[in-house]
Amino acid sequence: MKRNLDIYEEQVINAAKEGAQIIIFPEDGIQGFNFTRASIYPYLDFIPNLDSLTWNPCKEFYLFNDTEVLHQLSCMALKNQMFLVVNLGTKEPCMQSDPHCPPDGRYQFNTNVVFNNNGTLIDPYKGRSH
Repeated sequence: MKRNLDIYEEQVINAAKEGAQIIIFPEDGIQGFNFTRASIYPYLDFIPNLDSLTWNPCKEFYLFNDTEVLHQLSCMALKNQMFLVVNLGTKEPCMQSDPHCPPDGRYQFNTNVVFNNNGTLIDPYKGRSH
């Protein structure tokens, strides 16, 4: 993941130099796709509910745990004044009383996120559950 994030940063810098205002990265580009539910769990980020919150992970990294990838992506957007659309793995705890909650007590998602050119997370979309 670190290597992939380094490549993302290079691409953002190069795109910014060319005058791009937005960059869209492919699905599974950060984590890849050869993993199991258990093996990917340590690499998943947590995305807070943003219904009543504006959050810039680069500037406010201290607000939530397990947001390292979001922090790095947010800083890329901020430093390069560019909108980013990125796919990453995320996690969300669930209650066993939820009939759809997996036995391990968490949902795992393939999530698309959008950062504005100030690094603010503006639109997470949680796709299929892993």
